[in-house]
Amino acid sequence: MKDASVAIRRAMRLDYQTITDSGLVSTLVTFLFPLLFPLIAFMVGTVGALALCLTLTVGYWALSAAGLFVNTSSVQCGRLSALVPVTRSHQVVGRYLSAGVLGLVCLAEIIVQIGLLWLIDVVWMPLPWQDDPTPVSVLPTGMVVGVAMAAFVAIVALEMPFYYAFEFTKASSWFWSAVFVVAGAFGVGIILIPDEVLHSMAESLAAMPGWMWGLLGVIGCSAAVAVSYAISRHIWLNKEL
Repeated sequence: MKDASVAIRRAMRLDYQTITDSGLVSTLVTFLFPLLFPLIAFMVGTVGALALCLTLTVGYWALSAAGLFVNTSSVQCGRLSALVPVTRSHQVVGRYLSAGVLGLVCLAEIIVQIGLLWLIDVVWMPLPWQDDPTPVSVLPTGMVVGVAMAAFVAIVALEMPFYYAFEFTKASSWFWSAVFVVAGAFGVGIILIPDEVLHSMAESLAAMPGWMWGLLGVIGCSAAVAVSYAISRHIWLNKEL
């Protein structure tokens, strides 16, 4: 057990080096950039900005999780990875745990973004060109955050086997083209929905038992990760490097 823990931490350290190899300043910019997304509220209102913040932030960190494969999937680095004193099985575990850490960063930034949007509502809203927009405070914040994180888990669970199966460039081209088209359509759709309809939808969602949504979310995300891990492990163990 101890040897497995050491091997997994070694694999995660390699992932950490992949993220931070561009230097301290670039790393800080990369990690803090999503905190600028709430500024969109001054153009579309805080509710529309929240929809875009969630879409962009989830996509941003899911894409960062895909970036962990930039070395793993290339031929030369893939062969080098096979020589690292970490078994392929432990490499997969470490990669999923690294993606989980990025998910925690995503969660923290979403919470900060919601706080910033609340502040914008209190201090600056409504702007002269906005007709009494719906404030973020009326939305079921816990459910909104839960849905965003479930989306992150779903995207990562889908992308992991994809990146293990294909080269980085091909996987990125195919997978993310589809993801951003769907996410972009969803974000634009939320913006186009009238505030009255959004308010009604928010009240309907708030009336649903929170524990039921949470339970379904946990079960669904756990199943998605388990299936994704099994597929990724099978692909990586049988892939020739």
